[in-house]
Amino acid sequence: MNMITNENWTYCRFKSENFLAFISFGADPESIKEDRLDYYVTVLENEDIETFQEKFSSLSKACLYINKNYSGWEFEDQTVKKSGCSTCAAH
Repeated sequence: MNMITNENWTYCRFKSENFLAFISFGADPESIKEDRLDYYVTVLENEDIETFQEKFSSLSKACLYINKNYSGWEFEDQTVKKSGCSTCAAH
């Protein structure tokens, strides 16, 4: 079973028909004052409409949540080449 981990979270996600679930990071004004980042599990519809977002104080907690709730979806490693020649950086 493929899972999102502390090592692959920046380039792996789950997808299901029209939905994508992934982890990103950011900060709100309170986080910035404390000099820390927050991690967000986000679900998009059609790659551009945010339908859900949950904030976590640690990457480990975000990984646990996304794997528990979305691991039944197709796992996608965005570093895996899908098509094109092996020497072209455009693919």
